[in-house]
Amino acid sequence: MVHVSELSEIVTKVDDSSLKCGGTKLITIDGPAGSGKTTLAISLSKLFNDCPVIHMDEIYEGWQSALTTKTSQDLVNWIINPLLEQSVIVFNKYDWALDKRLGQVVINYPNVLIIEGVGSSVIEVSKYACLKLWIEVSPEIGINRVLDRDGQDIQAQMESWQTQEKNYFNENKTKENSDIWIDGDPVVGIDTSSQFVRTNR
Repeated sequence: MVHVSELSEIVTKVDDSSLKCGGTKLITIDGPAGSGKTTLAISLSKLFNDCPVIHMDEIYEGWQSALTTKTSQDLVNWIINPLLEQSVIVFNKYDWALDKRLGQVVINYPNVLIIEGVGSSVIEVSKYACLKLWIEVSPEIGINRVLDRDGQDIQAQMESWQTQEKNYFNENKTKENSDIWIDGDPVVGIDTSSQFVRTNR
């Protein structure tokens, strides 16, 4: 049986949650590459009065160091600690084309903040999240979506990345520790701006 839910259900869960990171309600969206995390984050942001979204692609420093303790510590230093201190989030996002950090991100203490991307729900972050979302997709569909979006020339990196993320999810029990599981390739047609398909939880 397919369970189609409205995104307003997620909004209600967040609104009803008492857990805050400082004064901010934090949402994490994790799952394999190409599963639809960014699309969901953008749709949810609109429902939370265009709340800010931080993309893990801005936090990583290239392929090799992405899913490491350094990335987890950067999340804590740049995002979690400022939220707990109710201060401004400031960091320089990573530019993949130039292989360096530039372009400053500044977020003035938000009511709701979404962090999306592989590794966004690492324990150092997720323990402060009021809602942890997981999006599932098969490796074949995921890699094809990424290559269609970012170009076929990164196929080798993506194949290696899929191994990295799989190991990372298994080690951190990312899916198991999430609050809601979502099908990133539902067999029924949905409006991704307002709906999602729940998987077994």
